[in-house]
Amino acid sequence: MEPAGETARNMPTPEEDVVLKSEIVDRLRATGLKATPQRILIFQELMSRKDHPTAEDLYSAVKKVHATISFNTVYHTLQALTEKEMISVIRPVVDAARYDPITDLHGHFMCSKCKRIEDQLMEDPNLKQMDSDIKASGRYWIVQSQILWVGLCEACGDARNPDGRRPS
Repeated sequence: MEPAGETARNMPTPEEDVVLKSEIVDRLRATGLKATPQRILIFQELMSRKDHPTAEDLYSAVKKVHATISFNTVYHTLQALTEKEMISVIRPVVDAARYDPITDLHGHFMCSKCKRIEDQLMEDPNLKQMDSDIKASGRYWIVQSQILWVGLCEACGDARNPDGRRPS
């Protein structure tokens, strides 16, 4: 959820839109999924956003373009894209599942007040090695790796101590 007045979208130009749709069709087909107009629209909407939307957020956005699309179609498309590892799902304990088009190992910070989620890209080779070692150990069947920090974002920092310091 973005603060009022801010946009979370990164809208492509008409030329970029054609290329993006072509890339989406290729990616869907490469994973064995049919490239239906609904799947293309849902995936394109997700790719245009930086706010890690919920299924409901995506449904509201695509409904404006495709009036007859159902929430069920959006939800099942997100499930299929997740199963094919085209997107990742963030399941914070305190909020609804959120969706992320970035599937590389990275973390997230979630504000417990405004519910905004920000990517935390981590280039630490130790983290990547630990993830690889756990997956390769054969002791676990890993379906998702997730690193999530929950706290207050800078914008919601009015919960600071009276002396102006952030709570520890």
